[in-house]
Amino acid sequence: MKERRRDPRIKEENKVILNPVPDGSPQGTKKESYYCLTKDLSVGGIRIMTNAPLAVGSRVRVEISLTKSRKRVQALAEVRWVNALIGEDVYDMGLEFVGIDPETELALIDHVYGKSRPKT
Repeated sequence: MKERRRDPRIKEENKVILNPVPDGSPQGTKKESYYCLTKDLSVGGIRIMTNAPLAVGSRVRVEISLTKSRKRVQALAEVRWVNALIGEDVYDMGLEFVGIDPETELALIDHVYGKSRPKT
């Protein structure tokens, strides 16, 4: 099967805080936060494991603590898919970044591609 992703992904656990954005507005009011872990990460998005699934198409403010590079990045993301892993207790969720500033994008590029570079 042909890979459809635009960006390479790295399997890695990082702490993530999700803040839903009401009405899709990037400046929406903060209601509640969800804490979860990444399963994999790319410059274009993340796959997370969570106990709080969100509706496909909803937008969230994402804050990721990148473990290896010790950076914290933030972006606006859209929920692209949700799969139940363990009954209704644990879910896999795919998020695509839809609003990302250049500094955050560079930090992600360095983090993702830096991991795949051979060490000399």
